[in-house]
Amino acid sequence: MSHHSSDEVQLGMFGREDERLGHPLFVEKWSNRRAFKIGLMTGQGMTAPAIARALGDGVPPNLITAMLSEWGHKLEGDRHTHGPVKVMLAAKHRTLLADEAVKRGIDLPELCRQILVQVAQDDLFKAIVDG
Repeated sequence: MSHHSSDEVQLGMFGREDERLGHPLFVEKWSNRRAFKIGLMTGQGMTAPAIARALGDGVPPNLITAMLSEWGHKLEGDRHTHGPVKVMLAAKHRTLLADEAVKRGIDLPELCRQILVQVAQDDLFKAIVDG
């Protein structure tokens, strides 16, 4: 018969604490740096799958979503299929785009959305970025 003090943890077969009914499926062990990066990327409008790819260490997107929920935050927007993309632009480029938007009778965010959607749909990355 073994006796355990209240400070000892009963480890399971693989050296981890046994899962208990009601025990969380994850343990909050992320460093401040990692939490900051996730918070920053979330604030930039990135999705959980995009954040997981950016971290590049095999963390699944559902764990990022679970941690955000645990921290009392949810990804922006009511629809998971749409989200903001925040980018920095020089004033001269922003002005050129704003002028073009006015000519087309739309606002700057809508013009940027239309441009980016068309680039993505028609795979114009090489023509624009590498051209």
